[in-house]
Amino acid sequence: MVQKTNYFYIDETGHINNDSVVFVYGCIKTDTPNILSETLSNLKEELADDPILSEFGERVKQNNFHATADPFDIRTQMFRLMPHLNFRAYFTVLIKEGVYFDSLKSKFEDYQIIEEMLRKVVIRRLKDKGESYVFFFEELEVEKKSLKRIIESIFKNYTNNYNLEFIIVGKENETMPVVDYLSFVLNKILTADKQIDDWVIRAFEAMKDKIALIHFQNDDSYFSRKGKEETIITIENIIKKLVAVKG
Repeated sequence: MVQKTNYFYIDETGHINNDSVVFVYGCIKTDTPNILSETLSNLKEELADDPILSEFGERVKQNNFHATADPFDIRTQMFRLMPHLNFRAYFTVLIKEGVYFDSLKSKFEDYQIIEEMLRKVVIRRLKDKGESYVFFFEELEVEKKSLKRIIESIFKNYTNNYNLEFIIVGKENETMPVVDYLSFVLNKILTADKQIDDWVIRAFEAMKDKIALIHFQNDDSYFSRKGKEETIITIENIIKKLVAVKG
């Protein structure tokens, strides 16, 4: 019997140690990574052949999709495509305001906070010991402990019982833009000053069914696609959570 392989792509948005109000780790799971990368590759070719968007398309072919840097027209094409792709997304969110965060920063080094957040993202993805797991992490500079050592520390108690491996990749990885774009939209919601931009709302509504879980580290709570009305993944519930956590 052929063993099923699960593929995970993990990336962060915000930063643990800057003026961003949030730090978020996102993870997507798929069992068809080749289809994802081929679909994104085809979109690059279509954009490069487009008489209006060809300049941007050629740039994306060279540099890959990056939500923060891509022009609005390119983002729109990605947002149209993503609801039809085969993946499920998971997030853990740290809101960098309030008593919890102040206490966290006073007690732990940045790498320890990152390690704990990554642990929550990846370990809970390990389910069936009869399946294989491949994790792709986008590279990240971390003071006092490298990303490689952080990941090794997370997985050290699981390597004997699970068939797993991890790979650290750069922004050129063909599949990473999927989690990058989802994280980008979630970040826009979490960091909105007053009113959320209309395009952010439309993009989130188009893609939210791809999100399985959002974990908020500040109070160890979860939003999901199903369940009680107050814990379903909606923009309204996310905003309420921000207000409650910030106090």
